[in-house]
Amino acid sequence: MRSAWIVVGLVVAIAGGAAAAARRPAVRQPIAFNHAKHIAAGADCTGCHGTVEEQAFAGLPDLDTCMQCHDEPMSKSPEEKKLRVFAARKQDPPWQRVYQEPPHVYFSHRRHVVVGKVPCATCHGDMTKATEPPTRPAVNQKMAWCLECHQQRHASTDCIACHK
Repeated sequence: MRSAWIVVGLVVAIAGGAAAAARRPAVRQPIAFNHAKHIAAGADCTGCHGTVEEQAFAGLPDLDTCMQCHDEPMSKSPEEKKLRVFAARKQDPPWQRVYQEPPHVYFSHRRHVVVGKVPCATCHGDMTKATEPPTRPAVNQKMAWCLECHQQRHASTDCIACHK
């Protein structure tokens, strides 16, 4: 009987954790970055997310990355003015992560982008039309969604491929 209560407790704890993750507050970025405008101007994902092809974390653009194009004002945009304030302080914009995996999950951008050739839009949505930064993940980051993608692409579904 006691073991049944332990199982019930674990199920409630796991469900509560999943519910808490779903209620996570929307992320607010320090600059309302317009992906569509930058992509139309010739920028690509790897230009700003510089470690996407070499590391697990795709990286967020630092001040030097932004200033490669914006060392001189390009517009009168209030968002570009915010970038100038960060530049004057020699401070990286404090970008907030939108995607957060649970501590027991290992996700590698390099493995997915370079090895698996998964397009960024598969997980991040069509950023070519995004005029504001995302506030929440574009996809439901549940294990079933990942497994379905792995099965479609004939990638490993072995637990140790993704779980620490």
